[in-house]
Amino acid sequence: MATLSACAGGAASPPASTPIAAAVHEPSPPAVPHPFGRLTCSAKDGIRLCAGGISGGTDRRIPSFDGVPLDADVALPAAGKGPFPLIVMLHGLGGDKSNWEVTSDDGAVDDVTMATRGYAVLMYTARGFGNSCGTVQSRAGTPACAKGWIHLADQRYEIRDTQYLAGELVDEGLVKPQIGVTGVSYGAGQTLELAALENRVRLTNGRFAPWTSPVHHIAMSVAAAYAMWPWDDLVTALAPNGGLLTTRPTPASADAIPAGVEKQSWNTLLYGVTTTYFLSPAGQDPGADLTDWYNAIGAGEPVSPTDTAALTELETYHSAIGIPLPAREPAIAIQNGWTDTLFPVSEALHFTESLAAAHIHNPLMLIFDDYGHGWAQAKAADVRRQNAAVLSFLDTVMLRHGATPNKVIAVGQTCPATAPSEPVLTASSYAALATGTLSLSSSSPQTVTSAGGDPAVSAALNPAYASKLCHLLPAAPEPGTADISRRVAHGTTLIGAIQIKAHLHVVGTYPELVGRLWDVGPTGQTRQIIETGVLRPDVNQSAQTTANTVANTDVTFELAPNEYTVPTGDTVQLELVGSTAPWFRRSNGTFSITVTDLHATIATH
Repeated sequence: MATLSACAGGAASPPASTPIAAAVHEPSPPAVPHPFGRLTCSAKDGIRLCAGGISGGTDRRIPSFDGVPLDADVALPAAGKGPFPLIVMLHGLGGDKSNWEVTSDDGAVDDVTMATRGYAVLMYTARGFGNSCGTVQSRAGTPACAKGWIHLADQRYEIRDTQYLAGELVDEGLVKPQIGVTGVSYGAGQTLELAALENRVRLTNGRFAPWTSPVHHIAMSVAAAYAMWPWDDLVTALAPNGGLLTTRPTPASADAIPAGVEKQSWNTLLYGVTTTYFLSPAGQDPGADLTDWYNAIGAGEPVSPTDTAALTELETYHSAIGIPLPAREPAIAIQNGWTDTLFPVSEALHFTESLAAAHIHNPLMLIFDDYGHGWAQAKAADVRRQNAAVLSFLDTVMLRHGATPNKVIAVGQTCPATAPSEPVLTASSYAALATGTLSLSSSSPQTVTSAGGDPAVSAALNPAYASKLCHLLPAAPEPGTADISRRVAHGTTLIGAIQIKAHLHVVGTYPELVGRLWDVGPTGQTRQIIETGVLRPDVNQSAQTTANTVANTDVTFELAPNEYTVPTGDTVQLELVGSTAPWFRRSNGTFSITVTDLHATIATH
């Protein structure tokens, strides 16, 4: 998981890259492995586990590039001295190295399974969490922890930690310099950043340099990356403005201008997680000031200078979108959940559209299913399917040095939670999943108000606090909303994001527009949510706007994609509301939006 966002501004242009260094002679593997020169390996669960950290008064943490001590373990195959192919595993927000450690080969991506297959596995707790300076006890008597706070997946710190530790293992001759990396949520965002950097490091001054091992200066690179529930841009993930389209590349500037609408319940939950660990004191570190960022976005409109600075910071240094792409990229597998309301499928497509725009043709596998942050249902069959696909992908690249074909695996969301996910679709690209379209339209004017909608429905949809995806909700019309609908004559599988076009006549201050796509049952009494999304119209957003300010604008935006089959006789309904608080933050303004020429199109299979 990742944490907090901020509102407004655009990303600064990153500094230019420097040339990449040539490889030098690699050292011989040690007869008896002692990773980082201080870990002892013991037989455990069919592999060798080399445990670090703090134990029995002994500190075996590994100093990073700037001296911050990191709590790291290494898992090795049961026999052999290497050099082994290395895979680094990065945990989620609030997690630690132990999240990857199991007791048997269970066919999942973890230490025993991967070491059994022949990999060396590096697992460490990110700086600012757990025993990597994250607790008061871990900082006691450790001056190097003084500034070891959370930097929120910063390429200059957390990403460089991964690169530095991997380089030390290369210098010891224990692992090969072309590494694999995987992570979940918070670790997945870092995984995409590592993949985008490929063979570069980002220095603390923001510039790029060749990635080489710290002692022998061996050229290093990422050969394969598997990101599970990642973000591409923390801005679109945590304060979307509706500018992100999944059918074409969207630049960072479009993600941040105008300022988006905060996913308030998510940000509150995730910031709360970070406060139990080591945060930078407010105002001390502009590149890691999570508290100031959280407070600024929580205040809402109008946009403040702190919001603008935070958005620039998050896009430039804490998101893959802020990294200028090299001429090549490693083999990449990405899994996002159709039903993940924090980092939806659109984040993966944001990243891959950037690759396409840069004419980078690296091996790419995308897995979209019902697994991720809330609302995702995490059905066991879906998890087994993706594990099998990813292990085959990693083994082909890392063990057999082969090439994998481009592939998209799309698994439909179903209700109830006990129902198998279906249909299971495969294609060579995301666009190839679609074979038709379903359209909805209305030219009649309808008015959406800032006070409209049913608060009970909004509360029931809140995904950050145990909302259940398959709960049916009332289908009664909500006041102060707009909608269009269409009954389907036969079962129809929707695949992707519904694209909405409309003319808006806006009166008032700080307007926002939340879209909700529903499956209304045949009786018309209940409905099931399919997709949601939000638009911040680029009008009436300045502090000088008054309650009588009038503006007109034509808009195009999308809801987060899903794969969902609407049964025969049900009705597809698109509803527009002025607020879905507490999920998306309620505007500080008061407004009305008259919607005309409303058209919506969604791909079908």
